Amino acid sequence: MMNQMMNPDFNASREAMLREVDQAGFAVVDANLYLDTHPCDAAAIDYYNQMANAYRNAAAAFEAQFGPLTASANTDAAYWSWINDPWPWEGGCY
Repeated sequence: MMNQMMNPDFNASREAMLREVDQAGFAVVDANLYLDTHPCDAAAIDYYNQMANAYRNAAAAFEAQFGPLTASANTDAAYWSWINDPWPWEGGCY
């Protein structure tokens, strides 16, 4: 894992995929807040569903390549493998 962390291509790919997860997650929350006050807006409901699907896909793709995003996402024998990823002060954030 340490060799991968030193690889610029690995880090760029990881950061790009994590950015996709973040952006889709933000869009889901934003659409949800809008729907709190406009529950009958069919276009907003459509957008929410698209963004929720985009978030699920982005999160699944990230987890398949780099490991779980949250501790609760782990169901396999490598339950604690997420601690091997870089921490924010080690360059784990962008």
